[in-house]
Amino acid sequence: MKSRLIVIDTETGGFQPDRHALLSIAAVDSQDGEAFTAIIRPHSDWLVEPEALAKHGFTHEFLEKNGRPEREVIQDFALWLHSRRTALLAGCHVAFDRDFLRAAFARHGLEWPMGRSIDLQAAAWLAYESGHLDLPVGKDALPRLSLDHIAASLDHFRKSEIHNALEDCLLTLSCLSKLIHIATPTAPSH
Repeated sequence: MKSRLIVIDTETGGFQPDRHALLSIAAVDSQDGEAFTAIIRPHSDWLVEPEALAKHGFTHEFLEKNGRPEREVIQDFALWLHSRRTALLAGCHVAFDRDFLRAAFARHGLEWPMGRSIDLQAAAWLAYESGHLDLPVGKDALPRLSLDHIAASLDHFRKSEIHNALEDCLLTLSCLSKLIHIATPTAPSH
């Protein structure tokens, strides 16, 4: 892969960055393989939906015991990202994660340092449309673009049914790498 990617994933207490808690963050640098991961103890002002806890395998007790304050995690993540700010941000539905992280950075008086982004769902859709990737199709006749569907179509599978931010980052990076490989034409041999 020519470009340096910072693959991110978050686990959240719901879908709205201005209402729901950020529960965990993970990021992986495609160039050096270094990872950042943290669990966050949600502030009482932020909502955590029961369905979100179940999906991520968290309990309130686990988050309280193992999580760190959001401010501390965001400051550490900002330092981790500092030397990587010229990289491309990547993820599966990366706008969702970016919006939660931007909101958290703003809450703590920090500027979001990342610019351009690459989305696995967009890359998978392009590969599907160009005939390079077979994806399952739903009742609406559209390809299924969840991380699990994309990964399975590329013969990659998660180790657990529980959503884990670091595992999702690694799975996303693996899928992006494979999509680049299958979409890159090989030179004809002479």
